[in-house]
Amino acid sequence: MKFSHLKQYWLPILIACIGITLSILLSYDAVLLAKTAMPSVVLLLDKVLPWLILLLGITISILLAVAIIAIQLARQRAMIVNEIHQNLQNEVAERLQTEESKQRLEKALAQGQKLQAVGTLAGGIAHDFNNLLYAIKGYIEMTREDVPKNGIAYKNLGKVLEAADRGEELVSRILAFSRRHHPELKSIELNSTLEAILDLLRPSIPTHVALHFEHTKPCMVLGNQTQIHQVIVNIINNAVDAMNGDGNITVRLQKITANNSLLLKQFPHIPKRNYCKIDISDTGSGIDPQTIERIFEPFFTTKEVGKGTGLGLSIVHTIIKDHQGEISVASQSGHGTTFTLLLPEYVPQKEGEK
Repeated sequence: MKFSHLKQYWLPILIACIGITLSILLSYDAVLLAKTAMPSVVLLLDKVLPWLILLLGITISILLAVAIIAIQLARQRAMIVNEIHQNLQNEVAERLQTEESKQRLEKALAQGQKLQAVGTLAGGIAHDFNNLLYAIKGYIEMTREDVPKNGIAYKNLGKVLEAADRGEELVSRILAFSRRHHPELKSIELNSTLEAILDLLRPSIPTHVALHFEHTKPCMVLGNQTQIHQVIVNIINNAVDAMNGDGNITVRLQKITANNSLLLKQFPHIPKRNYCKIDISDTGSGIDPQTIERIFEPFFTTKEVGKGTGLGLSIVHTIIKDHQGEISVASQSGHGTTFTLLLPEYVPQKEGEK
């Protein structure tokens, strides 16, 4: 047995040595006591009694030492079992997390491929439809020149021309969705940008809808001011519609560090870096899980016919992805909705740095 192994059994060895020493001393004292108290039996016990006491003491000492060793071994085994159990739990948790991350990645990839396919198809159709609209608008304008301006035909043709203009606007939005162009990106201070957007929106939303803005530290991103404005306005307008003109909308801006565990759990595939997080929450009717699964699909809408094209959130999704960001939705029917936007933080280089 190595010296390192002996160190962990120092207590039983010490007890055994003390027990043996005490046994020797007790056997000697027993002989002296027997000679003093019972001289008649000294000859009988003089040789037997010391050895009996010594043997009994040694036996008890060894039994105590063995019992202590057994207790120590049991504790060590219990610690090993607990460690193995903890390792198994950690391994199972890691495997579950890996599997969950894999499913999220597969879902995101499938959604991206679906958006790309629909965008390509919509772009091709929109081009042809745009050419038809140009011809329709041209003939309508020529026909209006040949009819009296105060007649019914002139007014009816005007309505047709307005419908054609709306169709042209829809086509332009489809083309904007299908073209993954990369706009010019500049440094944007989100605190002041969001405040300006909300100040512009307040006069246009119902008076019974309260719009709140919460922010802490300044946060900068590299983005396109117009597109960021489009994203925020689109989400807030949807929130207003979901509340039927009565409720609260809260916009929260905060800086998230790269080692944030909640962030990594919600978006396990994103690069590890600092982000600016924008949460837009409403107290509306909420969204059911089936709708959330399709919420970013082009032309998918839950609004009535004529009130929505189904391209708003699809374009929002495209813009956020073009900014190297992420977007997610959390909602329950009857408990409101929260859109979470993640945009990479931008740290301007100081003068003299390359």
